[in-house]
Amino acid sequence: MTNTPDSQSPQHKVPATLFSGFLGSGKTTIIGHLIDDLQGQGVQVAYVKNEVGSDTIDQDVVQGKHIVTKELLNGCICCSLVGNFHSALTEIVTTYHPDRILIEASGVSDPTAIALTLRSHPLIRRDGVVTIVDVVNYNGVPELNTVAKRQAEFTDLIIFNKVEEVSLERKQQVVGYVREINSKAPIVEAPYGHINPGLVFGIYPADVEGQEKMLELKKLEQEKHQQQHQAGIEHDESSHLAADHIETFTITTSTAFDSEKLVNGLSALPPQVFRVKGFLKIKTTAGEKMMIVNGVNQDVELTEAPAGFAQTEGKLVCIGFLVTQLKAEVDAALTQAQ
Repeated sequence: MTNTPDSQSPQHKVPATLFSGFLGSGKTTIIGHLIDDLQGQGVQVAYVKNEVGSDTIDQDVVQGKHIVTKELLNGCICCSLVGNFHSALTEIVTTYHPDRILIEASGVSDPTAIALTLRSHPLIRRDGVVTIVDVVNYNGVPELNTVAKRQAEFTDLIIFNKVEEVSLERKQQVVGYVREINSKAPIVEAPYGHINPGLVFGIYPADVEGQEKMLELKKLEQEKHQQQHQAGIEHDESSHLAADHIETFTITTSTAFDSEKLVNGLSALPPQVFRVKGFLKIKTTAGEKMMIVNGVNQDVELTEAPAGFAQTEGKLVCIGFLVTQLKAEVDAALTQAQ
């Protein structure tokens, strides 16, 4: 018998795990490995992604794993996407009947907004909130970055990623940064993006009382936002991102680039460009080929596209602090890399 929202009993609710973490922390990589592990155990996985910007890169990269993918674009989930997100969860549960749902939040989205939707959904059981921390680049939470602070506060488990790239002293330093904000959530490591699923799923909230207080505050915030809409008061749907001055733009191109010049050019962009990601054509001795571009804080690398990658036109997404004013510099870097 197929479950419906009215017939779904609490014990049969689908567990949903929420992954958050700032831009470039490695959420997609870790989730990809977890999906492989779960599918190897015969677990049917649904993957929901909330992305910032009008284009998506990771969907093209992740495709081929035979999973359900629901991309949610254009805006933060606590504003324009709350309705769509709720409907997407209902559609996934009633149509595909997954054993487990993995939700990847945008690097600049507030995890409490998503958790609030999970808590109120009749078909979903919030299994845990997991925060990914890039130990190479994490230097604490800037005082004005409310989203990054909320990501570190509202979590049941903290995963240190890229641990193979740093010393023990550096890891201890990052532990200190994290513990300034969150003293309760356990910290585990994911060397090379791998972590045992048993550590991630079925976890009990580290701070139930604190999380419930946060969720109630978020609920009041959303109700006030809804009242503004009903009263006809103008409201910028991107205001939550704008509060931290996080911007994004996408460049689409069919040009082929010199690999060394491209990496050097993108690595030399100003520090306010937190993240570059996408896929571009690269010149090789055997001709042109599409490669994945991944950059975090001026550390840019090119990797082979997965087997069956079918994109024929290059796409590069740039995310950062007031980054749209730097589009001319990014264009210039690409021109010099041809």
